[in-house]
Amino acid sequence: MDLQISRGKLMLASFLTLVASGVGFATRTAAGTDWETEFGIGGGEFGAILGAGFLGFGIMIFFGGILVEAFGYKKLLVLAFLMHLVSAAMLFAANPLFESWQESDPENATSRVFGLLFWSAFLFSICQGLYEAVINPLIAQIYPENKTHYLNILHAGWPAGMIIGGLFAAGFIGPNAWFVQIPWQWGLSSFAIIVVAYGILALPERFPETVGESSTAGFATVFSCFLSIPFLVLIVLHALIGYMELGVDSWMTKLMENVLPNAVLILVYTSALMFVLRFFAGPIVHRINPIGLLLGSSIIACLGLLWLGMPTENVMMVFAAATFYSFGKAFLWPTMLGVAGERYPQSGAIAMGALGAAGMLTVGQIAGPRIGAQQGYHMSQDLQEAAPETFDRYKSDELASSWGYEYTPIAPAKLGAVNQIKEVDGEGFSNLESIREADLLSAEDKETMLAHAEQDIPAVQAAYVSGGRQALTLTAMVPFAMAIGFAGLLVYFFTQGGYKPVEVHKETEEEEEVALGMGDPAPAEY
Repeated sequence: MDLQISRGKLMLASFLTLVASGVGFATRTAAGTDWETEFGIGGGEFGAILGAGFLGFGIMIFFGGILVEAFGYKKLLVLAFLMHLVSAAMLFAANPLFESWQESDPENATSRVFGLLFWSAFLFSICQGLYEAVINPLIAQIYPENKTHYLNILHAGWPAGMIIGGLFAAGFIGPNAWFVQIPWQWGLSSFAIIVVAYGILALPERFPETVGESSTAGFATVFSCFLSIPFLVLIVLHALIGYMELGVDSWMTKLMENVLPNAVLILVYTSALMFVLRFFAGPIVHRINPIGLLLGSSIIACLGLLWLGMPTENVMMVFAAATFYSFGKAFLWPTMLGVAGERYPQSGAIAMGALGAAGMLTVGQIAGPRIGAQQGYHMSQDLQEAAPETFDRYKSDELASSWGYEYTPIAPAKLGAVNQIKEVDGEGFSNLESIREADLLSAEDKETMLAHAEQDIPAVQAAYVSGGRQALTLTAMVPFAMAIGFAGLLVYFFTQGGYKPVEVHKETEEEEEVALGMGDPAPAEY
């Protein structure tokens, strides 16, 4: 039996776990309009579902790091493999259950299907957390010669998945699909194909021992990173990175819905840039240290978000701003993991898991709901000021309150129907059928919306775009705060003689091969 560890196969399998996560993420962000029209799920609830897609990730990536050190890599990968498939299966239950709930309990049907979608996304995020708890320390361990570079290559799998999922969503999900609109369940469960592929590749393979399993200093040593003040600062900064990068990505498709012909293209484009850029992190880090790279990236990301938030009807300007923003966000997440691996190698999966947990919990509990509340608040305010009569026809019957924003939102079913309509020069509006066929709208609502379509539709869509831009502008404060934090770390390391990776133990070539499972240990002496 071959007991050698194949670094190439483990790297590819780890890469595919992130591809699967990216596909699931991108397709989920494109489902908002379908959920608005089919289930009456509004912006706040949609943001909560997106948040659930990170909440379990944040919890599990930290505790998963402890489990990795206690039980090893492979067992957790098997568990995540099975749970990911269950998450996909839950999506197919949404429509039949919603239909039965409408018959038995119509007042709570929307809230109950929201709960089902929420827990499906939560289970998906638990699997993501288990993956990251495994693959980050695994890759850092099997590529000790250049951890930051290979972690950036590994995390190119995330934008690769968003490219695949985004193109799939553009072609087949939603009313503006390029080819044909398929049921959203099939689109959102497409990640399962990649899950099966990585399972076939990885599960038969042999994995190395974790840092905790192979350490002679005792299991408690892996928690020593929490005694370092710079590491605690890194945790806070990584929380801000999660808010900015994944919070904005979660909402990018929705925020650009009335700006671009097919809004998911902006997510595909920025993901493609991230995919390419992450392969070049190694040479950049060799020229400037990782903290300098993080500082520069934060400044560029801040300026990019401010640019994205500027009013413009020029599509090329939108893509130019997105390009600038992508250069800022591309290196942040994996480079932070590289810093944890280089400065706290004795902590193995724990240090990387703590950073990932901070980022994902922030996205799930703060960024997703807060950005959604900001967009909804400013959309309602702008519509109320610019077209008060339209606002009266489109407002919801219930107040919304989230993260300090209390406002009367636009009714989700009405907004979902209007966002499917495009204005055709000289030919009026296309797809007014989206109003006539909206099951959650009453006959009176449909008649009123159609009677005032010429006045209301442009006003609602303009307010939607304005609310999204203001949300992006407000989010620019997050990378500004990150830049201040990284500047402080840069000064700290300068006073310590400069940033240097920490080496716990300099192994001989033979010892390193044994540690990685690629050689035979020396015979015992008696």
